[in-house]
This record gives sequence, structure tokens and C-alpha cells, in this order.
Amino acid sequence: MSCSDAPSHNLFVYGSILEPAVAAVILDRPADTVPALLHGYHKYKLKGRPYPCIVPFESGKVNGKVITGVSDAELNKFDVTEGSEYERVTVEVVRMDNSEKMKVETYVWVNKDDPSMYGEWDYEEWRVIHADKFVEAFREVLEWNKNPNGKTREDIVKSLGKRKMSSSDQSPSHNVFVYGSFQEPAVVGLILECTPVIVSAQLHGFHRYRLKGRLHPCIAPLKTGVIDGKVLTGLTDAQLENLDMIEGDEYVRKTVEVLLTDTSEKMQVEAFIWANKDDPDMYGEWDFEEWKLLHMEKFIEASEKFIEWKKNPDGRSREEFAKFVEEDPPFRGKKMATSEQSPSYNVFVYGSFQEPAVVSLILEFTPVIVSAQLHGFHLYRLKGRLHPCIAPFESGLVNGKVLTGLTEAQLKNLDMIQGAEYVRKTVEVVLTETSEKMEVEALIWANKDDPDMYGEWNFEEWKRLHMDKFIEASKKFIEWKKNPDSKTREEFEKFVHEDPPVTTNSLSLSHSRTMTSSNQSPSHNVFVYGSFQEPSVVNLILECDPVTISAQLHGYHLYRLKGRLHPCISPSENGLINGKILTGLTDAQLENLDMIEGDEYVRKTVEVVLTETSEKMQVETFVWANKDDPHLYGEWDFEEWKKLHMEKFIEASKKFIEWKKNPDGRSREEFVKFVEEDITAA
Repeated sequence: MSCSDAPSHNLFVYGSILEPAVAAVILDRPADTVPALLHGYHKYKLKGRPYPCIVPFESGKVNGKVITGVSDAELNKFDVTEGSEYERVTVEVVRMDNSEKMKVETYVWVNKDDPSMYGEWDYEEWRVIHADKFVEAFREVLEWNKNPNGKTREDIVKSLGKRKMSSSDQSPSHNVFVYGSFQEPAVVGLILECTPVIVSAQLHGFHRYRLKGRLHPCIAPLKTGVIDGKVLTGLTDAQLENLDMIEGDEYVRKTVEVLLTDTSEKMQVEAFIWANKDDPDMYGEWDFEEWKLLHMEKFIEASEKFIEWKKNPDGRSREEFAKFVEEDPPFRGKKMATSEQSPSYNVFVYGSFQEPAVVSLILEFTPVIVSAQLHGFHLYRLKGRLHPCIAPFESGLVNGKVLTGLTEAQLKNLDMIQGAEYVRKTVEVVLTETSEKMEVEALIWANKDDPDMYGEWNFEEWKRLHMDKFIEASKKFIEWKKNPDSKTREEFEKFVHEDPPVTTNSLSLSHSRTMTSSNQSPSHNVFVYGSFQEPSVVNLILECDPVTISAQLHGYHLYRLKGRLHPCISPSENGLINGKILTGLTDAQLENLDMIEGDEYVRKTVEVVLTETSEKMQVETFVWANKDDPHLYGEWDFEEWKKLHMEKFIEASKKFIEWKKNPDGRSREEFVKFVEEDITAA
């Protein structure tokens, strides 16, 4: 480093130099950095190049880092590595750590109308595929700068770009496009006995089919088709032989041309194509995410068996391995009998039974599950219950799953757990993957005019808030069924009920403040919009896990605060804030929120709109006391906060609870400082 009186520079970086190892090669030391945001620019991909560029774009913003204290000599190195296609300019960025503005230098693409610019460059994808290569590339460019030896910078860059992605220059390597189970690193890592460099790509002119009776897909030519997959790069002959053996003679390995997703470059690769392009067993479209959910573990086990078999066949054939990842032909029609003597049933489920962890406990096995849609019904919430119901609704549509091949005993378990309030009926569903129609059974709410039905039940919300409770309930149900011990089904049913849910009648502060631990204790509903949206923070502060509901507050804006990591809200005529309602809080829990917010906020009653039902509701919220505060600016971002500051807030919340229980002479201000930062001068 230069001496203290030598001039130094602050440099905003946004591409490959974000990688510490790359920056260290250029500086010949670790970089000192602070996170920053550059407004008025966009970060583009460049066709045929792995690095990005930025050019002015009025509504754009670029996340990056400022490398501080760069000497003149170090800045000259950056100039050399960036080359003449970039120009170094002075811009103003906003530091993410303290919200201060800062004058810095950065590299902007000279040709602002370059037709090679497209999309948005992704740092994480670049790290996985190119980071190691860039460390080497910059090192060679800097060596060239010291000793050109008759070569130009362009000669060095071109020579680096032409290098193949192989394990060595002496050994031939292969690039193979994969589209099924081999997209999963855990599977392909076992088969190849290494983890290759993997690049996203698209193959045009082919379609990815399901195969009847098999868990794996195949591809065959289709003029308008397009397949998203991966290229396994730099495979050795031995690794390619492993793929050949596992695919077998039903596939033919051919050379095809794919389009790399990140650069739009074309690339010649090999791929395994189904030999019989007219095979009647091909249908629909294979789904990678569904395969991961249902079959990935089986394939991992199969891959381990394949490697064992290859090392020691012991008289066994490849066919024994192949059978391990095949199934009997899939269902056709209503029943999926395991034998002609044992009838089986296919049941459409739409609530908690979509969750494998719940349904596996109830059925005492994991069934084959297929995605489906039921038309002409609606999925309702039920007041005072955590589970939903369905009832006829002319224009309705319910997304769910078909549990296939259930025995009579398993069907009886479903009947018992649903009880007399549901009626089992035969309905027609449409299979999501194939658009085929299928007769199945479904449990429908007996009272189609029940006034307790409202809104729309949400599976993701249920998973987040109630799934653990349902898993415990399912275990209790199985115990009860095996040994009722004078208990009734009603005792089990109460386990998954709650006090009446939020409505404008049950939660409004003007309606007796319900949802309490007892009728004698008042409770409060509080709209939160910042760090208290995060369960791991609010649970620590409240010392409980409250029921939360999504809501919107109109007429306010969510501001950042200079020098603080938390936001505030203040009136704004056209403003809209998305947040959560913490329901049923006790006086003591509300006091905790009051203490942590402090006297810079004022707790007021406001009206919000519930996201799920569009009902209006009176709640309390914390509004910034000084609506003309000059420190208010911009818009606070929850996802950015989660990524950068959540862990600090969790630690702060623990400290707050410790302090509240034992102040030990310390003041609230000591806690507050923990989640604030000094306002650093630019």
C-alpha cells in the first residue's frame, strides 16, 4: 500500500472483480470493500463473452462493491485488465452499509449501442462456471503487461478464450448435453465419479417426453420443440463410457448444436436421443422438479448400485440395474390395482394431504403422486380451522394432487381423518402433465352453503405456519387409530383447530379484540412492515410464534433512513405498503414492540386491507414521528435487508430480550446502537 499522504482512489466494481480472488490477483493484496448501489446504469450480458458491461439506463441500478484505497499503480493495473472497450469515469454510488453517497470511479462500456449487449449478467452463475478461469486470465494479462514479448493484449485475451474446457491439453474431452436425471449434480457426480463444470443450455428441434412405465425421460426430434438442460463439460473417455453404459442401446449418442444460456453462443455437443422416434410409449412432457421430489433418492441409490456393478458385475447384467429405476406402466383409468384380487383407488387431494410428510404418515407409505386440476370447485378457508374444504363453484379451479393406487385400508384412513363433514364423491380431474382426463375420488364439504367458508386457502402459507402441527397431529391420529383408549376422533380433530380466524368481525380492535389466551385478556393486532416481517426476529422479540396474515396499508410509504438499517413509514397520498399483521398479541408483547421501536415511532390505529380476502381491518402500527425528517429517502427493501442484515437483527433481538430481563445499568440506547451504523462521510 502507498503511504498515507499518497493519492488513493475508490473504485466501483460490478462483474468478475467482485470475486475476491480476482481482485487480489490485480491488487496483489486482499481488497478492502464496501457494498454499494449505482443508480442510472444497467449491467448487461455480452454475447460470446463471460464478463458483463454497464451503460447508462435511466431507471436502472447496479449492485456492486467499492474497492477503497486503490493506489495510482493499482489503478493502472485495473486499466490494463479492462482494456480499451471500457472507459473509466467518475460516478456517484450509495453505500449500502450507511446510505451515504460517495464519488467513485468505475468502468463503463464505450459502445453504448453495442448490439452484443442483452439481458442481465448474473454473478453467482459466473462464479460457478468461470471464476477459476478469470484468476488465471488476469494473471496472464498482468504478466503480459510487464513483458509483452511482441504480443498485443488482444493476442493474450484471444488465446485464453480459445482454450477448451478440458482436464488437460493432452487428453481429449467431451461436452455432453443432458436433460433428465443427469441434470442433478448428486446423480451425475456418482456416475462420473467427479463433479464436472456444468453450463446451462437449450436444445432446439427436440421434445422431452415421458416414457410409460419408466421414471426417466427421452428426447426425440420435434420441429418446434425446445429443451432446457445442462452441458457437462470436459468429460474424459472413461466418463463418457459410463454415460453410454447407463443409457444403454435404447439411446443413440449423436452430435447436436445447443445454445448456451448465459452467452447465446452456439456449441457442438453430444446428446443421448431415443432410438425409436415413433415409440408409442412416449407421451406428455417430463418434469425435472417432479422427478426431484418423487424419485431423486431412488436414482441416487441406483447410481451407487451402477458404480458397484461396473466395478464388480459378479454375473449380473445391466438389465438388473435398469429395472431398479423402472416402474410398472402408469395408471390408465380409475383404478391402479396392484393385483387383480386387490382393488386400488386414486384420490384427488387439495389441502394438507398434498404434503408428502403428512400423507405418508396417514397412509403409512408414500404413494405415487400426480399433479392434477379439478374444475368446477373452489378451495375455501374454514373459519376456526387450519384445513380447507372444497365446494362446487361454476368457474372455480382447484390445483392438487392425485394419490394413486391406495388400498381400501388406506382409503379408510382418509375417510376417518376427514370425518362426517366431508362426503367422498367421484369427480373428473385433468392431469397437469398430459391433459388427460381421469375419474378419481375426492372428499367434498358436505354443507355447500356453510357460512364458515370464505376466501381461498393457501398451501404455502399453511406449510410455513402449520405444517409441523399437522405432522404431529398425523402421528397422534395413527396412535389413536391403533389404540383408541376411550378417546374419540373429536379429540384428535381439536388438535388441528384454532380459535376463529381473522375477519373484520373477529380481529378488529373495535370488536372486543379477540384471539386471546383467555376471554379476560385483551389482545392486539399490529401491522408490521420491516424486520418484524421476519419470523426469526419477531418470534424472539415476542417470545412466541404469532399467527401472521398478509395485508396492505394504503396512504403510506416505506422509507429508508440514513445511517440506519431499519425503515420507517410516513403518510404519502399515493403510497402502498405490503406487510404482515401480527395477530392476538398480549399487552406484554405489545410493550416489547413499544420498547424496541422507541419514541421516534408513534403507535397509531390504521386501516389495512387483508391480502387474501380484501376485507378491511383496524390494526395498530408504528409510524415515524417526524414526517418531515430529512433522513427519510428512497424505498426500503425487505429482500435486501434479509440478505445483508438479518443475522445482525437476530443477534440484536437476542440482546434486547437479555437486556429487558436484566438491564444491569444499561439503557435502551445501547441496544439501538447495535442495529445502527455510524454515518460515514463520503
